[in-house]
Amino acid sequence: MRFGLDFGTSNTSLAVSDGDSVRVLPIDAVAGETMPTVLYVRRDGTPIVGRAAIDAYLQDNRTRGPLTREVQLLGIRLPSTDPTHKSLEAYILADTSAPGRLFQALKTFLGDPLDTRTNVFGDAKGLEDLIALILVHVRNRAEELTGAAPDAITLGRPVRFIGGDDAEARATGRLRAAAKLAGFRDVRFVAEPIAAAHAADVGPGTSLVFDFGGGTLDLCVVRRDAGGLGVLATAGGPIGGDRATELLIEDAVAPRLGSRAEWGPKRLRLPRYIVNALRDWHALSALNEKPLLDALDDLVRAGAPRRELAALRSAIELQLGYEIFQTTDATKIDLSTVPAAILTYHHAEVDVDARVTRGRFEHLIRPMLDETAALVRGVVGDAGVAAGEITAVVYTGGSSAIPAFRALMHELVPNAVARDTAAFTSVAAGLAMPGVTEAAITG
Repeated sequence: MRFGLDFGTSNTSLAVSDGDSVRVLPIDAVAGETMPTVLYVRRDGTPIVGRAAIDAYLQDNRTRGPLTREVQLLGIRLPSTDPTHKSLEAYILADTSAPGRLFQALKTFLGDPLDTRTNVFGDAKGLEDLIALILVHVRNRAEELTGAAPDAITLGRPVRFIGGDDAEARATGRLRAAAKLAGFRDVRFVAEPIAAAHAADVGPGTSLVFDFGGGTLDLCVVRRDAGGLGVLATAGGPIGGDRATELLIEDAVAPRLGSRAEWGPKRLRLPRYIVNALRDWHALSALNEKPLLDALDDLVRAGAPRRELAALRSAIELQLGYEIFQTTDATKIDLSTVPAAILTYHHAEVDVDARVTRGRFEHLIRPMLDETAALVRGVVGDAGVAAGEITAVVYTGGSSAIPAFRALMHELVPNAVARDTAAFTSVAAGLAMPGVTEAAITG
C-alpha cells in the first residue's frame, strides 16, 4: 500500500493506493475525510486532534468562566529605555490556569527563521513536536482503517514556503523531522499542485493547476506528452479562503458586535485589538478576562451602544467565535451558487441577520483577486508559454469554486476548459498514486 498525506494549513487528508485504486480515508471520527489541522493539548498532556480538538477546547473554556492572567517571568533580561535601569526582566501575562492549549495553522510556521520552543504545561515543545502529535493521530487512524501502520509516506508541500532565505530547507527539514517523530521512516515530498494534476489525470497539452485552499494558493503549469507529465513552473502565495471569510465577518458580522460604533463627543471607538479579534475565533476566545468584560460594561455606562457591546460580551464569554466563523464560512460557500444569501446567527445576545450579496463579497475580495492575477501571469510567464496555449485549468481546494476566481481564470487563460477534482481530497489522492513525481529534497 502507498499512502499520500496532504497536511494542510486548515485541513488534512490521507489517501491510500493498492496499486489499482485510490481511496481517501476518514481520518477524523467527526469530520470524516477532511480533518481540521488543529491540535489541543489538555493540562494533563493528553493531545486531541481534528474536530474533536475544537469541540474539547470550546467545551473546556465555556465551563471555566472568565480567565485570569498572572505575571510569568521569562528568565531573560532586556535593555531598558530608562537610563537609570540597565535592564529589566522580561515577563508575560499568562493564563496559568488554562485547561489546555490550542494550536492551529502550524504549517504556516514551518519556514519561519525563529526556532523556539513553547511551554506546554511544563513540557517544552518545538514546532516539530506539535506537528508530530497530529501526524501520530493520522498514522494511528491509518492503521485502524487499513490494518497497517504506514512506514512510508508521501507528503504534500506548497510550491513555496513563507519565511525568507532558506525557508525551503528549513520547512522541509522540520516537516520531515515531525513525520519521523510520528513513526514514518521513509518520507518523500511532492508539490501539492503536482499531486492534484495526477489526480485529475490531465490530458495531452499544457494545463494549469489552481490549488486554492484555506491558507494558500498554489499554482503549477504542467505539460503532458508521450514522455509523461512534466512540470514547467510553479508559484504560490498566502492567498487563502479563510481570509475571504474573515473579510466577510468584518463586513457583515463585526458591526453587530460594535466594530464601527462611535460614542461621546470625542467619537470614541472600541480598541483596535478587540476589533481585530472579531475575525479570529481563537483570538476572540482569549479576550475572556474579567477586567476586559468589566471594561465593556464601563463603556456602556459611558455611552457606548448597549446592544452591540452586549452582543460582543456574549460572543466572548460563551466562546461563540468558532460558530460565527463557521456560519459566515457557510454563507460564503452559498454565494458560489446564489447571488445573495442571508447570514443568520442567533445565540444569547448575538443577533445577526445580514443580507450579503455576491457583488459585495467580490468587492471585499478584490485585493485577493488582484494578487491572484499577478501570480497567474507570473507563473505562465515563468513556464515560457502563452496564456492561449493553456488548454485546461485543474481546480482543487475548498475555495476554488468561488465564481470570481473562476471568472478571473477564464479572463487570464481564455482557451482553457475547467477540470474539477475533489475539492478537499484530490491532493491526498494524487500523492498516493503510483508514479507521482517526487521532489528530490534532502535533509
